[in-house]
Parts: sequence; C-alpha cells; structure tokens
Amino acid sequence: MPLAHAGEAVEWQVTDPFSPWQVAGVVRLAPLAGETTMSFVNRLAARYNVTVTGLLSAVAGPGVRGVWGKGCLVGEVFLASAVRRRLASLCQVPESHLSRALPSWDEGTDVKANGDQLNVRFASGSTVSAVMLGCRLCTAARTGAPCSARLYSDLRSRICIRHQCWSLDSLALDRVTLVEGQVSLSGLPEVIRAHQRLLPMLRRRGSCESAFAVAQAVVASWWGVGRRDEVIWPARLGRVCADLPEGEVAVLARDVVTYPEAVAVTTVLCDRLWRQRVLEDTHGQMPHTLAEVPRLLTELARRLGRPWLVEQLASSSAGALFAWVRACVRRERGAVPEEDVWAVPVAHRPRGLAAQLRELRLQHVGGAPVGGRPSRAEQAYQVGLAHACSYAARHGHLAVPKYGRHEGFALGAWLANQRTGVAALPIERAQALHRIDPWWNGPWPISWRRTYHRALVHVRKHGLVDATAGFPGTSLALGEWLYEQCSRYDDLHVGQQRLLADLGIRPAHARSARPRRNSLAQAFAVGLVYARAFAAVHGHLATSKSTRQDGFPLGQWLMSQRSRARMAEMETDRSRALSAIDPWWNPPWPMAWQRAYQHARKQCGSSQLLVPGDGFAGVGASAASWLYAQCALFEELHPRQQDLLREIGITAEATQARQTARYRPAGARIDFAVGLAHARDYAGVHGHLALPHPVQHNGFPLGRWLTSKRGEARAHARRTPAPWPGMQALAALDPWWLPPWAFAWQRDYHRLRLLLTAGLEPPPRLRSWFSEQLAQRQTLLPGQQRLLQELRTFPV
Repeated sequence: MPLAHAGEAVEWQVTDPFSPWQVAGVVRLAPLAGETTMSFVNRLAARYNVTVTGLLSAVAGPGVRGVWGKGCLVGEVFLASAVRRRLASLCQVPESHLSRALPSWDEGTDVKANGDQLNVRFASGSTVSAVMLGCRLCTAARTGAPCSARLYSDLRSRICIRHQCWSLDSLALDRVTLVEGQVSLSGLPEVIRAHQRLLPMLRRRGSCESAFAVAQAVVASWWGVGRRDEVIWPARLGRVCADLPEGEVAVLARDVVTYPEAVAVTTVLCDRLWRQRVLEDTHGQMPHTLAEVPRLLTELARRLGRPWLVEQLASSSAGALFAWVRACVRRERGAVPEEDVWAVPVAHRPRGLAAQLRELRLQHVGGAPVGGRPSRAEQAYQVGLAHACSYAARHGHLAVPKYGRHEGFALGAWLANQRTGVAALPIERAQALHRIDPWWNGPWPISWRRTYHRALVHVRKHGLVDATAGFPGTSLALGEWLYEQCSRYDDLHVGQQRLLADLGIRPAHARSARPRRNSLAQAFAVGLVYARAFAAVHGHLATSKSTRQDGFPLGQWLMSQRSRARMAEMETDRSRALSAIDPWWNPPWPMAWQRAYQHARKQCGSSQLLVPGDGFAGVGASAASWLYAQCALFEELHPRQQDLLREIGITAEATQARQTARYRPAGARIDFAVGLAHARDYAGVHGHLALPHPVQHNGFPLGRWLTSKRGEARAHARRTPAPWPGMQALAALDPWWLPPWAFAWQRDYHRLRLLLTAGLEPPPRLRSWFSEQLAQRQTLLPGQQRLLQELRTFPV
C-alpha cells in the first residue's frame, strides 16, 4: 500500500500511479536540537529510501517541485500546518517535540494548504540563517546511522569537545570537496581550552554572543595582514593543513586558527570594568584614534601574548575595535541604546568563507580577475578622494565647510558623509583620508579646525604666539579665539591640546594667558573718541563699512554698535552717547539712504534750499537722480525721512512734489521704484501703459523704461518659469502692459478706445483696422477677443 500514517491512511493516501516508492510500515526518527527542517526531512527521506521531493509530494500533494535529491541539504523548507502534522505522524514524534528541536518548524504558518498557494516553500541563499555541519560522530550516536545533519550555527556547538572537531559553515562546505566536512582539533589543544573558557561566559552573560561577534570581527581584520612579528598563527595554521584541501587552507582555517584570540578579546569586551576604563581614558569624549585608550590596548596585547600590538593599533582610526570604543562613549552619553554597542558595521564584518572560496577559484581558473569593474559606490569614492587630494594640496587641510565646493564638486557634503559614517567606513578608505590629512575627522567642529589653520598660517609667518602677552600681532578675532581656547584648555580634547602645542600654547601658557584686547568698556571709549573726530569733520556718522578714521576701523565699529543696539530691548548708555553725536547714527531705514541724504545735504550747503522744479540745479547728477526718486516716492517714505527732506527744501505736498519735479538723468541705471512711480502717474491719467518708445512723462523717459522692462521680463521667462519680480507691480497698473501679441496692435486698440470714449470720430485707418479684427476674430487670442468685445459697446 502507499505510504500513510496512522489514523489518516484514507484521508491523504497518494493515488499518483507514478509514485516511486512503497513501504511496509512507519519508522521513528527523532530530530536533533537546532537542526534545520530541510536536514530533518532529508534524513527522514533517507530512512524511507526516497528523495526529498518524493517524500514531500506524498505528504503535501503532487505540486511539489525541486531539485533536492537524497543527499542534498542546501537551503531550508517551510511547511504548512497540515503537512507538519502528517510529517509528525510519519516520523512518530509529537509535533510539540519537533517544534522545540527544529527552530524553523513553526515558520511556515504563511504557507496555506489550499488551491491558491503551495503548502511547501523552499528557501536558499541569504534568506536562510547561517547553517553549519553537525558533528558526524555525535549525529551517528544519536540517530544510530552514519549520516550528515545541518544545524543552525550556534557558538556553543561549533566545537565538539568530545570528538575534538570544528564544524565548518554549510555554505562554505558546499563550495569545496571534503569527505568529513570538519576540521580535527587534535593538534590544537589551545582551541579546545579557549572554547571551555567561553562556555561558562555564554551561560552567565546575555551579551557574550554579541561580544564574540565584535571580537571575531576585530581578530579577522588582522588575518591576512602580513606582520613579521606574528609567529603564533603561522605555526597553528601548519597543524591544520592535513585536514583541509591544499590551496584553500588559509581561507577555511581562518576561524579555527583565530578562535583563541577571539575568545580572549571577548573576555575583555564583556568585562564592564574595561568599558569603564575606556570611558575614563577618553574622558567621555569621542576618540580620534585608539591611542586615546592605552590601557585597553595594553590589556589586549597582554592577553594575546603580542606586545607589539599596542604600537600597531595606536594609530588606528577605523575598524571594528575603533567602532566599539566610539559606541561605548556614545552609549555613556545616552545617544544610542545598549544593543548598538555590539553592532558590527557591514564594512568590518568578516568576509564569508564561501565568497572567499569563490574568488580563490576564479584566481586559479584561467587567471580571471576577481574584482572586475569597480562598483558605482567605489567610483564615486575615488572621485571624492581625488578632489580631497587636490583641496589639501592647495589649502593644507580637509576642514571644508559642509556646503563648500571645490572645482565644482560638493567636497564639503562628501566629507561630511564620510565623517558621519566613519565607524562603518572601510579601513582602507579611512587610511586613505588619514594619509591626506591626519585630522580630517577630528571629534570637534570643522569651524574649530578652520580657525586653527588660520592661526597656524600666522605662526608660520610670524612665529609662535605669546599667550602671556595677549597674543600680540594677531588679528582681533584670532586673538580672542586663542584666548578662548586657553580659558577652557582643560576641557579641550586631547587632540586639540596637541594641535595647540604646535602654536606655542602649552598648559603653562594657557594658565597665564592674557586677553587679546581691553575690556568692552575701554574699547567703546576708544571708538567713541574716533566717532567724535569723524563727526567733527563730516557732521554725521553715516559711515560705510570700509570707513577708517586715523587708521581706526570706524565703519566696522559702528556697524557692530548698530547690531548690538538693535538687539537690545531698550536704549543703552552707549546708544545715548552715539545719539548725542548724531541723532541718526542708527536710523530705522537702510544706512545707504542716510549716506545718500548726507551727500545731497552737503552739496546743497547749509542755507541753500533745493528746488525740485528746475531739476535740482547746482547739485551733482547722481545726487539729483536720488533726490528725484525721493520726490517720486515721497508719500511712501518714513515720516522722519520726510522731515529730513524738508530740511533741505523738498517740502512738496504729496502729489505736486512728483508732478512738478523734472527728472534729471544721471547716466546710471534708473531705479525701479522711480520708473514705477512715473508709470503709476501715467496709468492714472491714461488708463494704460501702451505708450511708444520715445514718449516721456514729466521729463522721465517712461517709454524707453517700459521697453527695457518688457525685454527683461521676456528674457526672464525664457530662463525660468518663475514670475519676473516686477511683473505683479506693473500688471496692477495695466494687465496688458506685456501682451502676448504684437505691441502695435495694443497701441492701435488704445488709440481707438480713447477716441470712442471721448465721443470723437475715428480716422479711416482705425475704422478699417477695427473691421479687419472683427473679420478675423476667430484667429485672435482670447485676450484680444475680450478687448474687442469691449469696443463693440461703442458705436463705430
């Protein structure tokens, strides 16, 4: 009879005439702890002398497909609940026992036993957790048969102490041809002893497995790096060669040879005492290199029996150990959770044995290249590295602002990305940047390094700075920055203190440093003296930024006083002192207006008043143009500005000031506000802005000005879809100031409209033009049609 299980023989009998197997009864097969479901199904199929596909087809239906044969254990299989019940009955083991022994037994709940989905799902590759080969002797003792079993990778069962063997990863085993698939540890007693030390730690500490993953990444980064002082690993590797294929020993034996060192590093990382010592050495600050945790390096070198390791690791600023130290500091600050301390960045994880074997085979088969074409990420990194080299050659550092660009390349953003992910940066990339600038990733703001570099340039030109004398010879800003570093010297990072030593600032100098300048009160008194001297000559304090008085930067000083006065909530003694010199030293309008006013006032003299109607005769062209603009915009000025203008004779009442003032060209570009004011006057009288090019308004070339504005608006529209800045203001005066049709059409329309509004008879040309537009009305734009519709209300 076909294979069935007790109690359900009729319910799920296989009626497929091509079923390849018949059995006489049901056997009992117990699972192994931690075994994959695929391995268990494979052993069950072997007991019935059938293939995996044949067994699953019998319990799940004929829809199962696959290439899994009798001895294949690759991948994993997920089963529906009905299929799991039948397999449990078939192997005579309760399903609850199978669920406890097989980690993936209950993961097939999404597989439905109906006609819509398959009730058996296979998985392989990266979708399956790491799998290793179980000890063959232990498997045979528990199953009573010499067979293979695959177990989910477990640190506790990686080494079989009883039989002294190491189980290889399943994926790596599938890449090579091994009879046993295991490495004998009979010649490596130190590996057995290390595993015996690790087992109690695994039972006591919950983070031990995570710590071992970090330690394995740390030790694996040293593997393959040829060091003359390393003699332990080569000797240990020679004792493993007999059990591994020739040419693949260095790959397959990596984890076996480095296992004692990985356990030793794990014991240090798991010890909270050493985490506390790391924080003490770094003073809670982010480290720049591992040299800042000397006690940790000394302890690792002692436990590993490699004294030279301290010097090798001191300059390291990348790698798994460096990432762990930074994570400990960040955890102390509360920036990351505890589990992030044990997270190993992808770039620092040990390379899989299967991938290394694949590359090794490619090297031996026809000399095929391993790497091939670099990835896009690698190409982008090389481009950024080339720009970093060019920038450092020119400036001597890599302290580029975040938004800084170099030769069109966003170097600042690129370096910021490298700094953000420095813990996960591959070692070779970090070393390449370190060779360009050892302080490219200092744990302090980039602005600090940029100011430091300016101080370094000063030292190279003038020698070491003298902190005890108040940093003579330095600029005011640089001297104040240097004094600030001295005042908080003890709180600075050890790397910053080392850099300041190159400037001549050591602990003794920092304690006796004097400020760069006098107190603020004394500095203000000095500036006030120069302000009085300037006002005595010019009569005001409307200075520009570059104004100097007897060598004193009066313009910059006044600009600083204005900034402080505007931030103050009420008038201060300093503001009152400056107001006594010039009441308008800090006006509520732009200083450019105040300077132009003082310039015009100086030209008109103390007693002569200006006359707008004659074009401001006797005043320079630039001052006259500015005064004309004030007349045109008189109503829009601040009341205090109007009072100042009245003092020099511009007392025009509202609109008459604009209408009587004659425009006097200054030869420079006309201000937009001036042209807009005349356009507003013209539109208020005529109702439109369709005036010809030569037309002037109150002496102002309004036609020429509007023609230039139309050109600017059309050029702006060709460059970008955004509206031209002056479009809204002119469209408010005349919606058709810039029509999409010929401007001659617009002028004829307004001529005709003006005549019809005044009740006059249009000339024959305009009557003929109107008839032609009506005849071809359908070819006109919608705006033209609406304008013509307005004209049809008049009798033509």
